[in-house]
Amino acid sequence: MDYLFDKLTENIKSHSNVIIMTHKHPDLDGMGSAVALSKIVKSFKKECYIVFPDKQVNVSLKKGLQALETNKITINFKSYKEILTLINDNSLLIVLDTQKPSLVEKSELLNKIQDIFVIDHHTNSSNHIDETIFEYINSNKSSIAEIIAEYVKYLNKTIDPIIATLLAAGMEIDTNSYSLKTTENTFKMAGFLTRLGADPVLKQEILKESKDDVIRRHNYIKDSYFIKEGYLLCDMGDKDINDPVDLAILADELLRFDKVEVSFAVGKLGPHEVGVSTRSMGKISAAVIMSAIGGGGHVTDAAAQFKNKTNAEVIEMIKSTVMEG
Repeated sequence: MDYLFDKLTENIKSHSNVIIMTHKHPDLDGMGSAVALSKIVKSFKKECYIVFPDKQVNVSLKKGLQALETNKITINFKSYKEILTLINDNSLLIVLDTQKPSLVEKSELLNKIQDIFVIDHHTNSSNHIDETIFEYINSNKSSIAEIIAEYVKYLNKTIDPIIATLLAAGMEIDTNSYSLKTTENTFKMAGFLTRLGADPVLKQEILKESKDDVIRRHNYIKDSYFIKEGYLLCDMGDKDINDPVDLAILADELLRFDKVEVSFAVGKLGPHEVGVSTRSMGKISAAVIMSAIGGGGHVTDAAAQFKNKTNAEVIEMIKSTVMEG
């Protein structure tokens, strides 16, 4: 980790400004980490900008961003068009929480900024961003929030308690409340964020869901079915447009049932886009299953997205892969 942090610090200091970008449909792990990292960059007296998502931000992230605004914590969020006016030949682009060019918020930026630094915690993929100046991919890390918390600790810096809370919330989301993908270090970083002032009450307020969302998800769960012993699948239908976070939460809940080793939540992400979120208890790799159909991820947490396919077509791909495996 020291080598990563030394290289990251070296590159931040050697560039004129820094652009931070995470994946499409950002969550609190990716965007919360971007916020924390932007404050670190600013502490090095460098200008830093975060690419703000085009599409609607999920509810938890909205609450997190509102907490920043309420507490008068200024973050340099910029639209893609604004970013284009700020980049130069000595800009650094840091990509967080994905390594795939197809998943970043604005893939066009990959061709407009020469120096790209990637930090990801998903399983290494053959489809990754080319020609980076540095790439750190470690699927043993629970989340990007864990890595950024380590960076804060390594630098012996502090961050605002509200930002520490966002990191703690991101870590909790990505570990399904610390039930998956955790190591001793994950809990150490959770404790470190608490020492920095992360507020457990605010964290839970940010993570709370509406009653309607919970009821809607439970209605989907009632129609879930086993496609093979240990493999539970839920089809969210082709009427509602869902956020990727909705699929992730549903897959998490499916995994709670007895005799379920792997869960799948399939739903529409747009008029012509279908997503699948997969969770595993760890004996069977979710990443291997998703990689077989064009996605990727972590052993216990993986996903895939498809253009111009129906739910039924994606489900058939999942069934074929599971049966062959």
